Amino acid sequence: MPWIKEEKLYLVLVLLLIFSMAVRMPMDSDMWWHLKAGEATLASGNIYRTDTFSSTRTGVSWINHSWLSQVLMAFLLRVGKFTALSIWVGVCAVVSLGLVFLQMDGHPLLRGAVLILAAMVSSVVWSPRPQIMSLVLLALVSWILFSYRNNRKRIYLVGIPLIFALWGNLHAGYVLGLIYLGAFICGELLDKILLRDDKEGLSWKEIGIVALSTLLGFVLVIANPFGLAMWKIPFNTIGIETLQNLINEWASPDFHQAFQQPILWMLLGLVGALGISGKTLRGYRLIPILFFAWAALVARRNFGPFAIVSAPALAEQLSSVLGTWITKARTSFPAIEKIFQSAERSKQDFNPTVRNLLNAALIMLLLAVGVVKTVQVNRPELVSRTEREIYPAGAVEWFKTQEQSFRVFNDYNWGGYLIYHLPEVPVFVDGRTDLYGDEILNDYLAVMQVEDNWEEVLQKYSLNMLLLRKDSCLSRNAILQGWTVVYRDELAVLLRSK
Repeated sequence: MPWIKEEKLYLVLVLLLIFSMAVRMPMDSDMWWHLKAGEATLASGNIYRTDTFSSTRTGVSWINHSWLSQVLMAFLLRVGKFTALSIWVGVCAVVSLGLVFLQMDGHPLLRGAVLILAAMVSSVVWSPRPQIMSLVLLALVSWILFSYRNNRKRIYLVGIPLIFALWGNLHAGYVLGLIYLGAFICGELLDKILLRDDKEGLSWKEIGIVALSTLLGFVLVIANPFGLAMWKIPFNTIGIETLQNLINEWASPDFHQAFQQPILWMLLGLVGALGISGKTLRGYRLIPILFFAWAALVARRNFGPFAIVSAPALAEQLSSVLGTWITKARTSFPAIEKIFQSAERSKQDFNPTVRNLLNAALIMLLLAVGVVKTVQVNRPELVSRTEREIYPAGAVEWFKTQEQSFRVFNDYNWGGYLIYHLPEVPVFVDGRTDLYGDEILNDYLAVMQVEDNWEEVLQKYSLNMLLLRKDSCLSRNAILQGWTVVYRDELAVLLRSK
């Protein structure tokens, strides 16, 4: 007897591959300010909620919707440095997609292939940020609904309100879960209306129970230190008009870039399989897919949620197509039938002990690959070199040699790094877009794009130092206008006011 069943073997192998894909050097630009906020919370014992990091919003109350994730991140960094953060991202990727695998139909090999594709789509948003927790919890909610739909046991739905009580402290992405639940309910209602004799769908009473669980989940989002204000966060963020102009992850995908193309493959594969299979795509899957496909095409930060929602439907449709083709091939071509029969006999005759040893060796090999990659991407010398290639580490060192104070205008993508490594110099702006709003962000863009009033904006905030990329349009114009270069390296330039 094999020591591990075929389905579980494929799952273990695929998840080990996904871990190796997901574990990477923690260098996300927003990671730094999340870490600093988490450290501030741990140090004081109070949740960080009043800005002290910026010169533009200092003293302003801030709804720190990710405070619990920040504490976790700061703790992981404290006990395991960057390696622990890398492992955390890898584990979250594995858990989220493992829950997706459990919702799939078809041969384990097919399910594994679809899961790898879903991993390629999701990998765009795998980073050491609270957002990774939303992927895990969205996958958990979808698995709960899948299990409830299959077993009709109400005990599954008890977990939904509890998940949202936790989610409201981990990340504002709880809105993804509410949208998914709402789309699921709409899909079931659509099936009730269009498929009148349907026996598979939920009853009216069962739909009502799911709706009640959703309502309770929405209410329990406020079980956090900020109470009712947590409901405002998604609207505050979406309402910022400058997001798409400023932040890449809020922009629509660019399919000229190879790493963004897997979502296109997934979309086209789903449409093609649906057209060929002739198998009805149930409303509880169709409506969420349509919404999250739209969301992913508007902003690529939604790639991960789309993959989680769509992968089970893609596996179901492909399984139907391949099953039909294989059946026709085996009945129409005797030679193909003989190949299948021979393969089945060979599988049965294969020595179970040898099979177990090969399976164990393959698992150990992939596990070793994951361990080696984790160690390699977090080598101190590699981390230090990469940090200097991405962030203004040299400029930070220059600031630390100075005794006078500065009011700095900084590149948006460097704000978090400065908060963590140079807390004594407040930033102009960083990744907390919900804190700054359109007022500050528009002023930032006016300066960076060297609009006619760019110097007036700097005077408005009494800024006397610019920290920019050395080849930026702003740095060249500032030099022409008389700003003095006080530091320059291969990446950054520091300019002092004239």
